[in-house]
Amino acid sequence: MLGTSSFVEAKALLLYKGSEQGYGYNILMKYFAPVLKELIETYDVLDVESIDFPSMDLTPYNLIVTCYYSPQMVNAKRYLEKLTYFVVNGGKILIVNNLGASIDASGTNHPGLAEINSLYNLLGISYTFSWKKVTPLKVIVDNNYSAVSSLKFEKLRDVERYKLISPYSKSLIQVLAEDGNTYDMAILSNLGAIISYSYLFDDDGKLTIDLPHLLATLIYGSDGSFRVLVVGKENYELQKALDYTLLDYDWKSSIVPVLSSYDLVILYNWEFPITDAKLLKYIMDGGTVAVIGKGNTQKQIDSLTLDKELFPTPPDFYISFARNVSFQIPPSGATLLVTSSQGDGLVWKIVSGLGQIIYYPIDLVRKELRGLLIQSVLSQVPFSIQPIVNSWSMHLDDFPLPAYNRKLDILTREFGDITDNDFYYNIWWPSMKQLAAELGIKYTTFFVANYNAAITWPFSFQEYANTPQQLLALKELINSNFEIGIHGYNHIPLTSERWKAEQLDLALSIFKIFLKNTLGETYVPYAYVAPDNIIDAFGVERLLKTFPSLKIVGTTYRGSGTLSEFEILFDKVVVVPRTTYGYYPKEKLIANSVLSLMMLGTYQYFLHPDDLFSNDRNPEKKTWADMYESLRSFLLTMKQYYPFLRNQWASESGDTIYIFFKERPLIKKQQGRLTVVLPIGYHLPRYYYFRSSEPFVLTGGKIVYSYGNLTIIEQIENIMEVRKQVK
Repeated sequence: MLGTSSFVEAKALLLYKGSEQGYGYNILMKYFAPVLKELIETYDVLDVESIDFPSMDLTPYNLIVTCYYSPQMVNAKRYLEKLTYFVVNGGKILIVNNLGASIDASGTNHPGLAEINSLYNLLGISYTFSWKKVTPLKVIVDNNYSAVSSLKFEKLRDVERYKLISPYSKSLIQVLAEDGNTYDMAILSNLGAIISYSYLFDDDGKLTIDLPHLLATLIYGSDGSFRVLVVGKENYELQKALDYTLLDYDWKSSIVPVLSSYDLVILYNWEFPITDAKLLKYIMDGGTVAVIGKGNTQKQIDSLTLDKELFPTPPDFYISFARNVSFQIPPSGATLLVTSSQGDGLVWKIVSGLGQIIYYPIDLVRKELRGLLIQSVLSQVPFSIQPIVNSWSMHLDDFPLPAYNRKLDILTREFGDITDNDFYYNIWWPSMKQLAAELGIKYTTFFVANYNAAITWPFSFQEYANTPQQLLALKELINSNFEIGIHGYNHIPLTSERWKAEQLDLALSIFKIFLKNTLGETYVPYAYVAPDNIIDAFGVERLLKTFPSLKIVGTTYRGSGTLSEFEILFDKVVVVPRTTYGYYPKEKLIANSVLSLMMLGTYQYFLHPDDLFSNDRNPEKKTWADMYESLRSFLLTMKQYYPFLRNQWASESGDTIYIFFKERPLIKKQQGRLTVVLPIGYHLPRYYYFRSSEPFVLTGGKIVYSYGNLTIIEQIENIMEVRKQVK
């Protein structure tokens, strides 16, 4: 759902009919196969009449090219259905001459317009049976796809009526005929193309269409979209980093011949300097290439600091690292983007011709540094845009919670003769309410009823009954501006290893009745946080069975489990791995949050009321006063330096993240112009990081905040355009 690329190398299937005595085969092998070979597209050539095509596995292919003369096809309807599924599942098709399957070879069960248009409509075309011969008065070939400048069309030729029904379909060849009509005889769409053989060549046998350009467009995408190319072996961390940008990207094992359609080329596990001629030309012509690889020096790196050109950060910002890094010492004249605490240039760029090269150490390709990687490359593209979530939420895990009237040293030293009950409800909670009022924060609390370890019946609520402050806090929350989420019947993670389905269903059903009895019939839970941040698909499924209203499941981004990535499960609930947690050190809280902002334009923060007396969460034995001041200072810093960020309840943030991933914007580019399209019915507003090396004009959106080289844009209309200002 999030991905925009595949590591499977491109492969084409060329189909012809053996009964046509070499017609289709010769055209495919003479004109199309050599181009595919140049484009590093492997291909198979098959006689469609010699195989059971409807039963054939098409998953290895991303492009099918057909070339037929006759309209007869064995099992014509099944053939068309198979091609329809192929296109629906992401494949593209190029039809040379005709569809080749408008008549069933059996003499019966012929496809009608419904079956024919089931495929054509996917290409943005509507077809009717309208074949005839005409004398062309004028033939117009699209300038971007024309093979030659001068063509001769004087002979009688075939025409058919194809109606373009998609704004993303374009006519490549238009024929103005003697009958007064205009016919589109070569059409390109997002999912394929069709070329009439009558207009593939002119009277002198010259090709009309630039086949390398056409096939490159079908394989690698149109010049009209903002795209990234990755070259190298697959890497999960880089893939996820790119997935989260929502930008289109292709991933290839080797350099493709056509680079001009890409706004950024990333070379993974590569070496500097670059020696490939195609890459060097791309850079000299104004392209940006990022080299991710090892270098000529290795050192222990304690921390990382960022140049303001890369991303805006608070003063004295740094990222703790404490690992060995192999990196390339920057050449003379390089601009440093990321520097070590020892002053080493780790990430840098150097200008070459009209373009530039960015170097990024492969040892910094890590989950927690995905945001650093993305901003290191996108910040240097002269004209770039990145969709962002623009939402942050603050979770109070395990609150309201049971307490046990314990007198703990760390409490009595600071507050005197008090218990954990007193701290939670008379000190911690009033402090948190004061902080929310001061900074205007919307909390989501996550209620846990018990800490018992029961995974089989009986499921009781005796711990809740023994802590009357829980009920008072819940009554206060239900009438407040805070959201009440759920943390579970008890603190046992909902996984198939720990629970049997029937016992978990029972525990959750009992918990649901308890919530109704406690919070009233009108209470509906929208947010859930997994105990210990651990849950699996089994747990989510059982959870949704009892609580179908849930919108988010909170985990942690630092986890290594299967649910530690932002994702949508069962097409309904968003997994939100929280990126920031705890009270201190403030520098770590800021670093984790900023790295998350660099990645997705969001950070999700959680803490607990008992962090004060948790050995692993308060290892320095700080006082509550110290922890509270660190917390307050962190939140103030984030509010001051990133004022554009919307604070939302967990459920609101879940809705925002769901829309972010489900309603992908279409980002188109032209010379000096970016257009962002959201179809009618998609939610507005949407938000973007935008960078331009020149002044720009914005329509359909507004500037929310600007740091100089980075602008946060809010899209307020379905079509938004950013164009460079004419000087």
